Amino acid sequence: MTKKNPNTIILIDGVVGAGKTTIATLVAQKTNLQLYEELSNNDTFELLNRFYKDQERWSFTLQIHFLNERFRMIKQIHKNGSGILDRSIFGDKIFASMLNEDGQMSDEEYRTYYTLLDNMLEHSQAPDILIYLQCSTDVAIERINKRNRGDESGVPRAYWDRLNEKYETWYKDYVKSPKIILNVDNLDIQDEDERNKFLKQIENKLKEIKYI
Repeated sequence: MTKKNPNTIILIDGVVGAGKTTIATLVAQKTNLQLYEELSNNDTFELLNRFYKDQERWSFTLQIHFLNERFRMIKQIHKNGSGILDRSIFGDKIFASMLNEDGQMSDEEYRTYYTLLDNMLEHSQAPDILIYLQCSTDVAIERINKRNRGDESGVPRAYWDRLNEKYETWYKDYVKSPKIILNVDNLDIQDEDERNKFLKQIENKLKEIKYI
């Protein structure tokens, strides 16, 4: 892809297990933009494992950690002028709202989290495009189990079902930028033809925002 607009922020989002990092890596290679990965801090994995074992104890700590990491990435992108986000601060409240609804994050903790999020969003440049990876719960769980990332595999299906519903609602309500939805249930990223067809859809959308 030949860049017309060097100052472009691409957000790739979707439910856990949708394949965000894999797709984001491909898009980064195609666009020559730097990828800012969600799981780039070693503390994240330790906190995630603690969270999955005791959600009430670690929910607030984990959400503040993620919020801090995502804001750090946003600041880096602001400084560099462009980049690709593998999930981001813009959909962060999905997880916190679920934890609050389930009583695993107190109302006081949730208000603290939400106030901090609002303050950060005031200083966060919206992406130029959202690429939303739509994925069924069955496929997401299959991929989660296959990657075997700590205690993540032991999470009940009901949690993933609710999370998927939350993400679908979030995507429908998302208005911060142009957006594209791509179903990845049957995507074989190892198949060159499928991969190229998938990337072509993204390329066409980037043309619309005059990135290429």
